[in-house]
Amino acid sequence: MIVVNNKIIISGTAGFIGFNLAKKLMGMGFEVVGVDSLNDAYDVRLKNLRISELSSNKNYEFHELDLSNPASVSNLQTLNTQAQTFFHMAARAGVRQSFLEPYNYVLDNTVASTNVANFCKITGVSSLILASTSSIYGDSGENLMRENKDERIQPPSVYASTKLAGEILAKTILDGTDTKVMVPRFFTVYGPYGRPDMSILRFIHWIVNNQEVQVFGDGEQRRSFTYIDDVVEALIKLMDYDTSDTFNIGSDKTVSLNQVIKIIQDKTNSQPIIAFKERAIKDPDVVKPDLTHIKETLEWEPSTLIENGIEKTVEWYLENLDLLKSLTYIKK
Repeated sequence: MIVVNNKIIISGTAGFIGFNLAKKLMGMGFEVVGVDSLNDAYDVRLKNLRISELSSNKNYEFHELDLSNPASVSNLQTLNTQAQTFFHMAARAGVRQSFLEPYNYVLDNTVASTNVANFCKITGVSSLILASTSSIYGDSGENLMRENKDERIQPPSVYASTKLAGEILAKTILDGTDTKVMVPRFFTVYGPYGRPDMSILRFIHWIVNNQEVQVFGDGEQRRSFTYIDDVVEALIKLMDYDTSDTFNIGSDKTVSLNQVIKIIQDKTNSQPIIAFKERAIKDPDVVKPDLTHIKETLEWEPSTLIENGIEKTVEWYLENLDLLKSLTYIKK
C-alpha cells in the first residue's frame, strides 16, 4: 500500500464496523479523524465503550457531529484534515425499527450520505468509501445477488430504501469529479463489539444469562453471516482500488438462526430457552451474495468459519460481561 496522506476520515467510529476499521488502520500507522453523532439507535453505552478504547490511541481524533446537519458538515470542513480517503460508515441500521422511525432513517442514511458526498466534492477528497447493505436486494431465494444487476427498484424496507437512495445520490453528486466512489454492501456482519440489536450478540446474551431466546419466526431463515475481521480486510483493500465501483462483502455460505443458536449452545455449554415469536415484517428468508466481482478484482473472500467467529464473540462477551449484560438488546 502506497501512503500519500496519513490521515483518514471515518464516520461512525462509535459504530461496529467503523470502530473496528479505525483500530486496524491506526495499527497500520494511519491517523484517524473519527466522526459520530452518538445517536440512540441502540444502547449508547456500547458506543461510549468503543470511543473510549479508540481515544486511548494518540492517532485518534474524535468529533461528535451529526452529518445530516449542514452546520456539522461545515464544522468538518474547518478541521482542514486534508485526508484523501473518507470512509462513510455511519448509518442508522435496523429493518424493523426503520418502519417506526422513517424520518430518522432518511436523515441519517440519505441526507447524511448526500452531505458527505458534497463535502468530498468541495474539499477534493480522492476516495469516498460509502457503506451500504445487502438489504437492498430483498429475498434472494437460491439466487446469488450480483452488483449492478439485482438491486430492487422498490427495496423491501425503509432502511434499505434510504441506503440505496444514499448510494445513488452520492454517485450522482460525484459523477464527473476526481473523487472515486466505492460502495461496499455488507451482509450480516458480526463479531466482538457488535451491535446488541443483531441476532448473534442477542442470542449470546440471552443464552449466557439463562434468559429466554426470542426468535422472530421459525429460525430457519438463513443469513450470510460475515465476521468483522474479514469485512475490515476487504475495506482496506478498497483503499488501493482506483475505480468507482460497488462490491458485495459477505459470506457465500449461509447459516440458519437455529444453527447459530446451536453453535452458541456448544460454545457456552448452556441449554437455551427458546421462544418463537411472530415473524418480523419484511424479514427475508435468505440473502446470498455473488462474490465473483470482489474475488476477481480485489482477490478477497471471507476466511472465518462461523464456528470460529462465534467462539471469538462469546469470549469477548464473557470478558466484558459486567457491561454487556446490562445493555438493552431489543429497542422497545
